[in-house]
Amino acid sequence: MDSKFGYRLTQKASADLDDIVSYMAVELANPKAASDFLDKLGDLINEAQAFPESGTLVTNEFLPVKNIRKKYVGNYIMFYQPDFSTKTIYVLRIIYGKRNIDEMLRKFD
Repeated sequence: MDSKFGYRLTQKASADLDDIVSYMAVELANPKAASDFLDKLGDLINEAQAFPESGTLVTNEFLPVKNIRKKYVGNYIMFYQPDFSTKTIYVLRIIYGKRNIDEMLRKFD
């Protein structure tokens, strides 16, 4: 899928991703699950690059900005923000879906 947008992981998203992959590969001793997760996440990022507004718009009173979108990857939620001026998808967080999402959204910066 060819895209016009680039992408970047924020520091928090990068730390989230490291934690998720480590948990799956090391703690669960399931490197295949970690690899599959990375493949699915890559597919979602490619989709967001090609179609920046394809994710569900997040409406939450705690968010400082209003154009944050989300996509589901297994039991996790990828939050991202398309920046049309720089043609960049900023992956903000990758959070386990059963966590307190409202509390996590308070920590977006």
